[in-house]
Amino acid sequence: MQRFVLAFLFLVFFCGYSWAGPGVATLTGMVVTGINPQVGNVVGRGDPLAGVEIEVEGTPFRAVSAGNGSFHFEDLPDGEYRLVAHKTGYPDVSQRVRVNYVGMASRCQILMNPPSSTFVGDMAALPGDLFVAYSRKPDNLNNIDSSPFQNLWQKMLAAGMSPFPRQEDLPFQPKGWGQSWLMNPITGEENCLMVFPFSNPSRAGFLPLKFSPFWVCFDKAGHFLYVAGTGNMLQILDGKRGFKLVRNLPMGGVVTDLRLSRDGRYISACIMGGKPGVMLLDTATTLPAGYLPLDFSPWSACLVGGRVFACGGDARSGQVVAVDARTGSEVGRCKVGNCPTAIEATPDGTRLALACSGNACVSLVDSLTVKELSRVAVDVLPQKLAISPDGSRCLVSNKENNTVSVIDLKDGLVTGTTEVGKAPVGICYSRDGRHAYVACRDSGVIMVLDGKSGQVLHTTIPLPHAVPTGLTILP
Repeated sequence: MQRFVLAFLFLVFFCGYSWAGPGVATLTGMVVTGINPQVGNVVGRGDPLAGVEIEVEGTPFRAVSAGNGSFHFEDLPDGEYRLVAHKTGYPDVSQRVRVNYVGMASRCQILMNPPSSTFVGDMAALPGDLFVAYSRKPDNLNNIDSSPFQNLWQKMLAAGMSPFPRQEDLPFQPKGWGQSWLMNPITGEENCLMVFPFSNPSRAGFLPLKFSPFWVCFDKAGHFLYVAGTGNMLQILDGKRGFKLVRNLPMGGVVTDLRLSRDGRYISACIMGGKPGVMLLDTATTLPAGYLPLDFSPWSACLVGGRVFACGGDARSGQVVAVDARTGSEVGRCKVGNCPTAIEATPDGTRLALACSGNACVSLVDSLTVKELSRVAVDVLPQKLAISPDGSRCLVSNKENNTVSVIDLKDGLVTGTTEVGKAPVGICYSRDGRHAYVACRDSGVIMVLDGKSGQVLHTTIPLPHAVPTGLTILP
């Protein structure tokens, strides 16, 4: 016993080991600006802001942001706090944070812009650009809160490097992205659409919205963007005229999924409510073409030929039903994994893949016979999935484990699992299949993955007041 005590004291006093005790934690953060004051009212990249005084309201805790915008508070008890940031020439900013991780640092990001500056953003988009639905961040989410040291941005902070380095200062040289490879603008808007061009992240822009968007989908030509969110409403924006509002469509319930048919003729919108079903929207007119009522609330649906396949269930059951799109009559049904939350068809339309969150698997279904073929085990709470353009692979976002599974659809096996940010939800492939994108809701970031291996290539700067959910690619 005596040897144990002596060894422990040695660790404490000579090796720098420390233990704060229960209920005590550390808060680290960064102050950034979304406007570049050196060139006027111009969108910045989220550049670090030094010399900002940060106080924890109602406590004696004070800090000043360093040259790279970072600050930290040690021995801050667990709880909810309000940070107040002051800097000469800038309006004061306050922000709520939660400190509740004993033994590890909680993180936050503070956005400060010069007075009278407004973030307009540049929504000029090119084919292949990613569109992201960002909605107001829930009060219980910390800013910049991701899997510990998983993404490059956090690794740089942990190493004491500026998270906004010059390319020549990096210990490695990413190819093809240039000096702007790590940069993307940010905005203080709570609800907005982000356009993110992976080939040039500094060109990213934002479009503020008056409601919280969750799911987004383009028509085949990219003329119109369909946006579903709060208020049981679907907004349709004109992609050729600055994304101006074309119309609002009342949906009669919560929209849980938007998906374009393979032939490009329809957008399917899954609706939960008093009269659950799938609404088909004619992409030529942007108006409803029909409504297919269901005897269950659908989480997701897709169109294959003349059939609509919708899935639903709970923690103890799961099913997929095939409905004739012209008559609305049921033509097939089968059981799948519990609580399927997403469905997608292979490019040839022969098979369906369903992310079944209730028992951590992906169900593979024959679309002709509507029979389950097999189940592929993945991580906990799979949410959404994406099938590669060539039909060879399927990526699955696993919300609880903060991972993405890569499935070989030919063999029906998981070939890789990649750790990403917290609570990954939306996921999609680029047009050529070389890259994939995943929206990590609780981390507030978009991660760019290698389309084949699923490995992380790039992580965006998180927004301070909004979190991402749905993704779509401009055709």
